[in-house]
Formats: sequence, C-alpha cells, structure tokens
Amino acid sequence: MTAPALPDDTDRLLRETARPYELLGVHSRDRTGRPAVWEVHTDDGSRLFAKQHKNPLMHLRETTAYRHLAPALGPDRTPVLLADDPRSLLIVTTALPGTPAVRTTLSAAAEREVYRQAGVLAAHIHAQPTTNGVADEQLPWNQERERALARAHKARLPEEDIKVLADATRAEPPHTTPTLCHGDFGPRNWLLHRDEAGRLTVGVIDFERTQVEEPVRHDLMRVMLQLTPHRPDLRTAFLTGYGRDLTAEEWAACRAWAAIDCPAALRWALGHHHDEEILGYARTVLAQLRDPTPTA
Repeated sequence: MTAPALPDDTDRLLRETARPYELLGVHSRDRTGRPAVWEVHTDDGSRLFAKQHKNPLMHLRETTAYRHLAPALGPDRTPVLLADDPRSLLIVTTALPGTPAVRTTLSAAAEREVYRQAGVLAAHIHAQPTTNGVADEQLPWNQERERALARAHKARLPEEDIKVLADATRAEPPHTTPTLCHGDFGPRNWLLHRDEAGRLTVGVIDFERTQVEEPVRHDLMRVMLQLTPHRPDLRTAFLTGYGRDLTAEEWAACRAWAAIDCPAALRWALGHHHDEEILGYARTVLAQLRDPTPTA
C-alpha cells in the first residue's frame, strides 16, 4: 500500500515508475528534518530509492552522472536511474545490492580488496570524457582560503590549528588536469556485495557532487589524506587499482585541498551530532599538516 507520509510529488513519481509500492524507510533527511531519501518495495519484489535533491545543481550533477558515467562503470557497480523530475528535483533509482563499507566489518585482506576495487572505479571515473560532466564552480584560491579560515574560526578551532591551516593554504597549490570526478568518494558511498561464491564486488552510489574538477580537490585528497594515512596497505591497494602513484604536484595539491576541506568537515560533523567519522578525518588532516616535512 502507499504510505501517506510521502510528499505528493514523491508519491506521484513512484506511482508512475513502480505503480503500487510499500514504504520501507527514510534513509536521509535535510537540515530541516524533512525526508530526502525514501526506500520502497514494489509488487514485483524490487527495492527502489526515491531521492529529492537540495538544489537544481545537485539534481543536474546526479542525473547527468547516471546517464553518462554509470553505464561506463559496468553492471552492478551503480544504481540505475529509472525516472527523474527536474521540477520537483526528484529521482527514482534501483537499489544497488550490498552494505556501505563504513558499516561493514572486514578482514584486513578484504579491506585491501575494497580499496583496490575503489581505485579501479576511481580510475574509470577519471578516464571518462569531461564533455559528459557538469563544470566545476570552484572559487579563486584566495576566496577558497578566506572561506576556509572563516569556517575554522566559526568551528572554534584553537588558534594554533588555525595557524596550521593558514600556513598550509598560503600558496596556491599546483594545478593538475581536470577530469570527471565523483566528488564524495569514500566508504560511505562504496557498497559491498558478495555473491554466492563469496566474491566481493564494490559499487558506488550518490553522484550529486559529480562534476569536472581536479581529482586532487576531493576524490584523491579524500583517499590519500583522510582515509589511508594510518593504513599504508590500503593506500597501496588503492593506488594499485588506480594504476599509478600520484605525482609530486598531486601530493602537494592534495595536502593544500585537505587544509581547505578540514574546517568544512569540522563544521558539518559538529552540526550532525558530532559525527565521529568526519571528525576523525579532520583530526587526521590536522595531524599531517602539523608535520613540516610531509612524505607521500
């Protein structure tokens, strides 16, 4: 039966896509507490997700990625877009099997395989034509720096940490080649699935930040500076899947962009019930930035 709690536009698009359905749960809410992602079950046994974007840009990014990027990643690696409504900023997709890597207990060997496959996925994403992506809206470096330091003050970081961020962002980092990027590439959006034979497959979800930008801005910075500094085995596994090591310019750019990202991550985590995962990323970055002689 149809759950009356769903907004009219969401109910309409689901009815047009799946006909009768049953609401299984709400998986995400916006800052006001309103539902933004719904999981439903259809009469034919399928699970689907409906998602309402915060703004037209996120809607454009995600629908563009589903139409052009997702097919290039291969079967069972991404959900499939079934319907979208630009007016109400809604999409309906299939449910990708599996559980998020961040919520899955794995052996060290399985973790390395997850990161290796994530590296393969990142390489495929970054190799796609930039004509099939939405252009980046990046600010000039001095404005990025001013905004980051203002966020650091609002997050009430100690003055010594603000100085660390100021020093790390004083010079504009080397520019690298823009590619199509996921934009939020990490364990929250890696879905792990094992087949009957126990083989592990890593898929990726959530493309609302997918755009053309330098991979060091988000994708590579996240893996290198936030996720793997304390796990060189996972960094090696990722780079094995990615097909190459980073250049000296890419390492330097990752470090600078990590400093830009750190205050935003802190503010987000503090505003979301002190999210320990994101707080951990920020602490890890600050610890590395305090090191005057960083190594790759």
